[in-house]
Amino acid sequence: MRRFCLAVLGSAVLVPVLSAGTVPIPLTTVNGTDVFSGPTLTLSTTVLPTDLLTLNVSGQVFLQAGNTYGTNAAGVVTTAGTQPVGGTSLFGGMNFGALLLGNLTFGFHQIFPAVSNGLGSGSPPSSLAITNVLLSSLGFVSAMPAGTVLEFLANDGNNFDNSGSFLVSGSIVTADVPEPSSLLLIGAGLVGLVLFRTRVKQAS
Repeated sequence: MRRFCLAVLGSAVLVPVLSAGTVPIPLTTVNGTDVFSGPTLTLSTTVLPTDLLTLNVSGQVFLQAGNTYGTNAAGVVTTAGTQPVGGTSLFGGMNFGALLLGNLTFGFHQIFPAVSNGLGSGSPPSSLAITNVLLSSLGFVSAMPAGTVLEFLANDGNNFDNSGSFLVSGSIVTADVPEPSSLLLIGAGLVGLVLFRTRVKQAS
């Protein structure tokens, strides 16, 4: 009987550990006067267009004197001014009074569409929410590296007669990505792959 043994030992095996990250958005007040600059969010990790945003917003901002022309975060009028309740008007391609997120590099984007958040209603909601929405669907089409500073703004062309505020909270959940520092190295002598082949030959 002959035995053939092929031993493969000492191979280093790299096993990537996949992990998801979360960028928390703590409770933040965005005032109606936060038109040209506003509260910021600094990304603690790289954020991709395929990552997911969850955001909860309540309150209204007023764009005209005397607490009139109040809107929810979608820019739908909740307190009448020159527009009736349930109406909207556009500024810069987005609704007046809408909550914006972004910066000058990656652009500012309206988070809540008016159409599904009270447009035309006689009693539009003042609290809005999205859960696990792709950033790309909101207009964020480029990767944003860790350290990027984003701003929350109320969409308007001036702020001298503005008042009111939004309360914002939520998170950005990043996709699973390989973490090089978490790679498991299984080195020589720890794992052996041994293949046995046995061939038996009997004399006739």
